[in-house]
Amino acid sequence: MRKKMRQSICVTLLIAVFFGVTFIARAADIEDGLWMYLPMNEGAGEKVADHGPNNFETELSKSAPKWVDANHDNLKKALEFDGKATYVKIDMAGQKKDIDSHFDDKKGISICAWVKVLKVGTDAHGQTRQPIVMKGNTNQWEFALYVHDDFGAGMSVWTCPGSGVSEPHGAGTAPQGKWIHQCGTFLLEEGVRVYVDGKKDPVAEAADNGQAVCDAGDRPVFIAHREDGQWLNAVIAEVYMWDRVIDNAEMNLAMNTIGGLAVQPGGKLTTTWGNMKRR
Repeated sequence: MRKKMRQSICVTLLIAVFFGVTFIARAADIEDGLWMYLPMNEGAGEKVADHGPNNFETELSKSAPKWVDANHDNLKKALEFDGKATYVKIDMAGQKKDIDSHFDDKKGISICAWVKVLKVGTDAHGQTRQPIVMKGNTNQWEFALYVHDDFGAGMSVWTCPGSGVSEPHGAGTAPQGKWIHQCGTFLLEEGVRVYVDGKKDPVAEAADNGQAVCDAGDRPVFIAHREDGQWLNAVIAEVYMWDRVIDNAEMNLAMNTIGGLAVQPGGKLTTTWGNMKRR
């Protein structure tokens, strides 16, 4: 009886070690090509920390977004944006680390974030969409992860003058008042694909229409704001950017890695991300 029990324990431990090693390996994968990572979980203060490899300095709007309780099983703190004047700014070009991978046909770009949309159409801009993450301005339009006025998750990539290279969205996929994990990827010839809650099938996708994307932009990246006037009224956390297209498994890992801690079954947090451990 004792022998069988010992065997059972050994098997259980081996399984745990196997899955632990596998999870750590996957955690290392999402660091590959990671460009920026803002957990936005400080809960107080005038800056948000970038835990990615570039250590970007960030800046909050003069009228700052609010630190709030996330009211989510895994997320604890987040930033609430008022849809009128609040944002986070990351001047990558000014820090000589601008992201240019979206016009590299071997690399592409991926952006993910947790977002809870509170209200749409608050800025009276007339373009029926507001940015979660955005980069571009006059003759330097690059890309944006969007929420549309039909509560649709979307993403746009442009030519420098602002023509749409690929701009799909899926109506109703970002419901009002509900947390979703939204990811957008873009690769030349493949186009844009938008994913919600780590599901394998995109909620929206579109080819690149054979147009050349903007390769001359040096505008800052903004969270919840577009420089020509769009603002998003939402609660946002865990913003990631990669200089490559990530796969579905990596999206799920990002979704379940909160502040560098992996969310295990039962809601427990286990440190698995080496980079975050060092920090």
